[in-house]
Amino acid sequence: MATVVMLHGIPGSATIWDAVRSRLGAHTTIAPMLRGFGGDAPPADPEEYLAAAQAECILRGLDRQGVGRFALVAHDFGGPVAAHLLARAPERVTHLAVFATNAFPDTPIPFPLSLVPVRGVGPLAQRILFSPWALRQLVRRGTGRPNPGLDPVPLVGDRTQAHAINYIFGESLRRIESLYVPVRDALAAVSVPALVGWGDRDPLFSVDVGRRTADIIPGAQFRLYPDAGHFLPAERPAQLAADITALLGDS
Repeated sequence: MATVVMLHGIPGSATIWDAVRSRLGAHTTIAPMLRGFGGDAPPADPEEYLAAAQAECILRGLDRQGVGRFALVAHDFGGPVAAHLLARAPERVTHLAVFATNAFPDTPIPFPLSLVPVRGVGPLAQRILFSPWALRQLVRRGTGRPNPGLDPVPLVGDRTQAHAINYIFGESLRRIESLYVPVRDALAAVSVPALVGWGDRDPLFSVDVGRRTADIIPGAQFRLYPDAGHFLPAERPAQLAADITALLGDS
C-alpha cells in the first residue's frame, strides 16, 4: 500500500481532504497543514509562506516521520508546493495528482485581481480583495454555484491564516513570472504516473488551464468532473478517491 501526501490550497485547510482520505482504504494518508495555517504561529519571514519554503517544511516533516517514498496529491496552491517537492526530491515521489491548480506564469489574471500588481493601487486592492470577508465570498463562489453549502470558515481560518492567504495571493500576482516558471518547469520534468483533475464549472481556473497543465506533464491523464467547481476535494470526494486509487495502481 502507498503513503499518500495530500496538500491543500488557499483558502484551504488539511480538513478539505477528510472525505477523500476516508475513502482511500488501506493506503496511509498524510495531510499536513501548510505553514501559517491551522493555528500555526506566523513565521518571522513571510517568504516562508510561499511554495518553495512550504515544500522544504513538508519535506522536513516527512523526514521526521520516517517517510521515504510517497505519492503526492495536491489541490490549488498545493500544486506549486508539490512541484517544488518534486524538484527537490524526485526520487521519493512515486505518483502525482493535481487538482484545480495553476502552473503557468502567463495565466491570465482577471479584473479586479489584475489591480494587485499595479503600482499605487495594488496594496489597497490587495487589502480589499483578500480580506477575510472577501476570502469567504471566494470560497462560496468557488464551487460555481450561488449557494454551494461549502463552509468557508475553516478554509479562511483565523487572523494568522487569513494573513498567510493574503500574502500568498498578493505575492503570487506581483511575482507571477519568477514564482511560476519553476513550477511549470518542475511539472514538465515529471517522470511518474500523473493525473490532472478539473471541474468544468471552476470559476477560478478555466478548463483550458487544466488541459494545458495535463499537456505539460509527460503522460498525464486528464479527468474532467462534470458540474463541479474549484473545491474538488469537498465537492467530489468519492470520484477523487476512486481516481487516486486507480492512479496508485499504475506503476
